[in-house]
Amino acid sequence: MKIIRNIARRPWPRIGGWLPVVMLICGVLASCSSEDESTTPLPDGKYPLQLTAEVAQPQTRAGGKDAWTGGEEIRVSLEGVFGNKTYVMDASGNASPKDADNAFYWKNTDEARVSAWTPDIESETDISDQSGGYAAFDVLYASAIGRYDQAINLRFIHRMAKIEVILKAGEGITEEELEGATVTIFGDPLTHSTAGLVAPGDQSDGEIKPYYDAATKKYEALVPPQNMTGKPLVRISIGSNDFTYTPETEAAGKFDFFGGKRYAYTITVKANGIDVQSVTSGTWVANGEENVTSKRVKQRFTADELKIGDYFYSDGTWSDGGLRKIYADGSMHIDYYKPGPLRGKTVVGIVFQTDKSRIGKKEKEKLGGEDKVHGLVMAVKNANAAEKVIWSNESRYLDLLNDCVSKSNNYSDISGYGNCESIRSLEGNFDKYPALQAVDGYNTTCPVPTTTTGWYLPSSGQWWDILQNLGGCPALADGYQQTSSDINEFFWSNQGNVPDALNKWMWGIDGWDKFSYYHQFWSSSKFKGNTMRYWVANSDDGWISCRWGNVNFQLYVRPVLAF
Repeated sequence: MKIIRNIARRPWPRIGGWLPVVMLICGVLASCSSEDESTTPLPDGKYPLQLTAEVAQPQTRAGGKDAWTGGEEIRVSLEGVFGNKTYVMDASGNASPKDADNAFYWKNTDEARVSAWTPDIESETDISDQSGGYAAFDVLYASAIGRYDQAINLRFIHRMAKIEVILKAGEGITEEELEGATVTIFGDPLTHSTAGLVAPGDQSDGEIKPYYDAATKKYEALVPPQNMTGKPLVRISIGSNDFTYTPETEAAGKFDFFGGKRYAYTITVKANGIDVQSVTSGTWVANGEENVTSKRVKQRFTADELKIGDYFYSDGTWSDGGLRKIYADGSMHIDYYKPGPLRGKTVVGIVFQTDKSRIGKKEKEKLGGEDKVHGLVMAVKNANAAEKVIWSNESRYLDLLNDCVSKSNNYSDISGYGNCESIRSLEGNFDKYPALQAVDGYNTTCPVPTTTTGWYLPSSGQWWDILQNLGGCPALADGYQQTSSDINEFFWSNQGNVPDALNKWMWGIDGWDKFSYYHQFWSSSKFKGNTMRYWVANSDDGWISCRWGNVNFQLYVRPVLAF
């Protein structure tokens, strides 16, 4: 890797390169004066920033970075604190300050964004020769929101685009000739980097010598995000013959490389030309979430369509939350540049269901029929000021509710609104049912338009959908589980960090309540007798459960609504 010159001596070549840096600096300066009266100051030097880190899209060490071996330095910034500091990784993924002068301490109890990047290359770099690997300029970046009383996990993503080329021998070409081929990648051979952001040098059409992985027989190279419309991308030289591939333009008439994405090309070389099969992935790894060759897409979405993960606002409107695809196995692809909430609006919930067959009969009746209903929304906060509450001190009218004994019973009980209103219709109020009363009171704390049902306690089937659609639990998308006659309490393991998955939908929203380790949430569904269903998600072991408990258990309540 050749360092050409310090970046401070040469401006970024285009506005898209330096504008994010200016915005970042402005954001830090602005945050220094945005502290309001509700902020609680913390003693100086008492609460250090605690960090763990992982690489979200692993690679071989010869090429890029796959894991921490210990000793790697990362640069860190903390929102509201001027300047950056250096932290050092250990092999377990924990980060500690390089020395006392490089330690961040929390100033107050507010949530703040932590950003980090590595390597810290404040320069213009020559990337024309990558034959020995590209780890030295494989820029990683991470950002997360946290508080003074928790360790913050940083999930690093790659900032450069990755190109992969696999050669296959076609008609008139032998394997021996193919092994002697020379592959050249075209693109800007210079890259700028600062604060974890990368950009091309001057959009010149230079040549890049790729790294060759003998184990996978892939030619690999990193390039900064850039416009390659109408330009050659790959040249294969065999003997005296050169074969050049120029990608077709996309629907918009452009062909761009985007940071963090993988562009894979399988090129069959023939004596009279080449055939190219291309795959664009949302991640660097071949088995990543957007590898179009390995998963069947069940549903696709545009930014304008209502869908799971969209932001729902206090005025009854909604906006794009970034979901683009749902796969047949229930997994999802979220836009690499996940949109944030609209300015000037208050987010009150996240859409978790738009399938009308999964919206209860009573919800539809309240909204004026199936043609009037759009979807279901989970509140961004818990009711009852985020305090636990008993379900009821009265079991008399629990016979009004259906027994949810089996998995299929729980999956099919999809009208939390109907469950709550059946009790209200006989009692006249929820005075004897603190869990229902807390959620009903949330309509005063967080008012919503009359075009919704208002907030209510979700049924067990609606919790099923929340954990399947927002929590990313693959077991809950399994048709066998949804129709199973298994009874009693249910446990599903290896579901990933479900609380973290739920929380990610709410990043960037003001004033939301975090899902944490082993939080237990009431449903409005009955198990049998005077026992009720509740749901639990464990962040450590990757399991979730649907359990039952007496009505005097004290658990959390999370409101939902239909609109």
